[in-house]
Amino acid sequence: MRIKSLAAFILLLILPSTPAFATGPDRILFIGNSYTYYNNSLHNHYRQMVREAFPDKPHHVRINTISGGKLSEHDGLKYLLAADDWDVVILQGHSLGPIENFDGFREAAIRHAEDIRSDGARPLMFMTWARTHKPEMTAVLREAYESVAAEIDAEVSPVGLAFETVTRQRPDISLRIADRSHPSLAGTYLAASVFFVRLHGGSIADLEYTAGLPNDTAAYLRRIAEQTVNDYDTQD
Repeated sequence: MRIKSLAAFILLLILPSTPAFATGPDRILFIGNSYTYYNNSLHNHYRQMVREAFPDKPHHVRINTISGGKLSEHDGLKYLLAADDWDVVILQGHSLGPIENFDGFREAAIRHAEDIRSDGARPLMFMTWARTHKPEMTAVLREAYESVAAEIDAEVSPVGLAFETVTRQRPDISLRIADRSHPSLAGTYLAASVFFVRLHGGSIADLEYTAGLPNDTAAYLRRIAEQTVNDYDTQD
């Protein structure tokens, strides 16, 4: 009996653990601009995580992006909604849109949310990040996204807050490229991790997909993504 018990214990140590995730939505559409499509697109990195976590479950993930695009410019969304059966549609505004023209950002989000819900899907707001040299943008963007999300009864994916934490804790990890705005590969990986936690829950510590980043860097970014979403959901 002792030999069998020891063998079973060793087997548990050898076999990889399977993270306990909620199945979450199957069909996801990202709407946005270059913040979404940089680095072979955020949705591809998110999809790699999904494939690892749910190897036997089909998922359909797409993007529709416009270079420098604002939410108000995505009039083609209604055609994408009619062409497919989406579960979640993610809305990412221009990096300065909610700051320079909040009314336009709000009106576009409301209009898109109405179309999304009419099609049987739910909207999810993609809170973007501050530019490197303008950290004060984080608070303004947060207020804008949360205000609109409350109005359209949508959840928020707090990517910008995860960026703020990493920028403060680990300035050695460059989340933005030289233009101080667009995401580096690490930034896109962090954003994808936040979306995975937001959409599927659970702990992503054991995911093996790193997007080619050093293992310790990827592990840290996943930890911050999980911590950010959990802290955000438990805030007063």
